Amino acid sequence: MLIVNDTTRDLVAAVSNRLSALSFHMREYYWVDIKKINEIYRYKTEEYSTDAVNKFNIYPEQIPSWLVDWISEEGGYFIGNLQPAHMDFRFFTLGNLWAIVSSLGTTRQNEGILNLIDAKWDDIIGQMPLKICYPALEGEEWCIITGCDPKNT
Repeated sequence: MLIVNDTTRDLVAAVSNRLSALSFHMREYYWVDIKKINEIYRYKTEEYSTDAVNKFNIYPEQIPSWLVDWISEEGGYFIGNLQPAHMDFRFFTLGNLWAIVSSLGTTRQNEGILNLIDAKWDDIIGQMPLKICYPALEGEEWCIITGCDPKNT
């Protein structure tokens, strides 16, 4: 929390401007639900213009096979990462819960996250404490994604 006075007024204004841009970007590009998945399946690739629908050149083949069966009709979540031609579709529990707490998502998106956690309770929580990431990376996939050093394993 920052006290607004003459010396902090410009900083608070800059943070507010950045926050609204961040919120828009997250809500628009990082949100995934059934509707968004169906939209991605219909994306044209190799579109390069300001009015391109597929702004990050995402290929529909990148949607993992487990996702369509896993995501609930009423649920949705913020994906792990987005970069040109790649979306990380894993569900990161901590980030999605922080999105709710910080009002980063819309009311509908926040409800979607909670609905997904409720619908996929056994996958995300099960018989143990909350899983931070679903599905977990294992073996060679973990090595490639994390850039692990074999000396440290």
